[in-house]
Amino acid sequence: IRELGRRLHAGELGRVFQIRAARLGPFPARVRDVGVVVDLAPHDLDVMRYLLRAEPIRMYAETEQRIHTDHEDLFTGLIKFDTGAVGLLEINWLTPTKVRKLTVTGERGMYEADYLTQDLVFYANPDHELVSEGEMTRRAVQRREPLAVELSEFAAAIRSGGPPPVEPRDALVAMLLARAMVDAAARGVVIGADELTPILA
Repeated sequence: IRELGRRLHAGELGRVFQIRAARLGPFPARVRDVGVVVDLAPHDLDVMRYLLRAEPIRMYAETEQRIHTDHEDLFTGLIKFDTGAVGLLEINWLTPTKVRKLTVTGERGMYEADYLTQDLVFYANPDHELVSEGEMTRRAVQRREPLAVELSEFAAAIRSGGPPPVEPRDALVAMLLARAMVDAAARGVVIGADELTPILA
């Protein structure tokens, strides 16, 4: 994701049209206190804000409760960002195989990041006025265990007294946005600027 962010922020895709996250898999018996949204959606909301350097201005969501006894286990969310990009989240505990993928579509093509294999693939769009199939290129990424990196950088920040690798505010915003989407689904409403402004302030 850092490598993808570096390339997006350098303008490699041009204007970003859509960012789509799929975080699917079987029901984890360890989770009983929350539903799939609060457990998993904050990760993708945080990644989207980081990659787009943008904030949501409108959100809508639908949830379903199929297997989990107390909370939702299927979630689809739609987000409009202030850059014009559209975000789509597909998250569930109902898929009998684990999927962790993120795609970013823009003027010059599409990136696909696979969290499980740590592959980053670029699909070029050679025709910027229309869209046509171009070359597929696998970008070189140094593969490392994500949780080991997370803990190492957290420990380094404590030892040095430096800033944390991720701002606590970003974690809070991601969690509040996830909870807002659960609420939006329950009420069957679109969340607009009036409800998002206090979260993002």
